[in-house]
Amino acid sequence: MLEFVAIGTGVVHAAGHTTFKGPKGQPFTSDLTGQDFWTLLLAGYRPLEMVMGSCVYHVAHRGMFQAMGTIGQNVELTNFSQALYDAREIAMERMQAEAIEAEAEGVVGVDLHEGSHNWQPHVIEFFAVGTAVTPIAGERDASTIPDPQLVLSVNS
Repeated sequence: MLEFVAIGTGVVHAAGHTTFKGPKGQPFTSDLTGQDFWTLLLAGYRPLEMVMGSCVYHVAHRGMFQAMGTIGQNVELTNFSQALYDAREIAMERMQAEAIEAEAEGVVGVDLHEGSHNWQPHVIEFFAVGTAVTPIAGERDASTIPDPQLVLSVNS
């Protein structure tokens, strides 16, 4: 059995002639709550689209002699540590690439999930999802916009 549930909120911005559209003129998508959306608008930004990045990574098995050399010792398994770092970075880079493609200024509301699979203990997965944002053009007096510290920049 397979179940799919989609939950969301439709939002209409009623500020005269201004419309908030995604990068290709489509309605924007977002994983922000209503409160997060309002905070984003107060900070002088608007959502463009939901962006995500994923990485499924296989960690190489250690050789028998490597495993035998650490029996009874509390040591870091560097191949697992490095795989976690690499997989997380790749997922975040892929999310950032989607934001750059959407011509976003940054990404907010980033959620990073890590998981491993029981069917294969040497496989790890990272999934990053957030909302790509851009500044609201010419609608606000700069002195009334709070400092946008909630924006994760996609530019180096």
